[in-house]
Amino acid sequence: MTPAPTADRSETTELVRSLDTSLAAILPITALLEAVEHDRQLDDATQEALLGLGWAGMAVDEERGGLGLDAQARTALAAVAGRRLLPAAMRAESVLLAPALAVLAGDGNAEAAGWLDRLLEGTLRGGAVVVAPPAGGISDHAHSVLAPLAPGAELLAVVAADRIVVVPLAEAAIVEPFDALDRGQGYARITLGEAIGRADRTVQGDRVRAILADWRLAVLGEAYGAGQRALEQAAEFAGQREQFGQTIVRFQAVSHRLASMAVELEACDAGIGRLAAGFDRDEATEDLGRVLLHRVPAGMRTVCESAIQVYGGMGFTWELGLHLHYRRVLSLQYEAGGHGATAEAVGASYLANRKAVHA
Repeated sequence: MTPAPTADRSETTELVRSLDTSLAAILPITALLEAVEHDRQLDDATQEALLGLGWAGMAVDEERGGLGLDAQARTALAAVAGRRLLPAAMRAESVLLAPALAVLAGDGNAEAAGWLDRLLEGTLRGGAVVVAPPAGGISDHAHSVLAPLAPGAELLAVVAADRIVVVPLAEAAIVEPFDALDRGQGYARITLGEAIGRADRTVQGDRVRAILADWRLAVLGEAYGAGQRALEQAAEFAGQREQFGQTIVRFQAVSHRLASMAVELEACDAGIGRLAAGFDRDEATEDLGRVLLHRVPAGMRTVCESAIQVYGGMGFTWELGLHLHYRRVLSLQYEAGGHGATAEAVGASYLANRKAVHA
């Protein structure tokens, strides 16, 4: 998504354009398709180029070595990540692992401070997982979690509504590769065992809620970016493909479908923008966040499905690559808790608010 068109947003707009151009060059569709086909992560040269963009420091304050970006800028960059299919582990590192390490470092944890420095330098890799969002908890001896891990990952942030625990993967009982829907992302099933119980590696309280709010914005922005790219491709194709002597965009069925996709994107853009702006102003955004966590992935799933339909039979082909954006949106919907769980969360929030009003 694009930041609001104000003078103080010009730098962010330029950063978004620059990163979109860079990622388009670093992550060509051929490389992404190969990674998915063989379920292996991008090669070392590509990973190094991506690390050079500084994603790990996106949600970390400048005093801790990060970029110090506000919520609206971070959300706009998350949309770029969705457009260009940035590896999922890099999102996990930037919006969950790095902020958790920054909190622990601020509390005087020298071990966490060293890990954070290495993560921001690109010499340490990791991953993160949100357990049963948006209201799950962590047992002291959690059995296993499913998470995307960067190549050579050393750390995992396990995030729940009540706490975040940083776990060195060397202390985890078992790490097994997992054949996930969003292939080529390094997904693994990690058995945690007693490593989850270390109090000195645990973040608690309001700081957990702040990090989860950042994660929510990143998921929403990335899903929006994936849908935005799907619409762009579909609209471009419809303007070039000819049938019966005219471009198919002139056919009512196609033009109406494209218009519906655009309306869906505009509605989600407005909601996400309002959420990010409220986050920057310290407004209460929990209810809106729950609604969007349900609505945006569902809407972007519809946009991706519609894009495939605009292409006709070609839309289902492997080489076109629309399925990569579809896979990413479905994966984000799962990470958000799934369509049913997020709907229940919205309903519970509505009933609680209604009860409070009529009390």
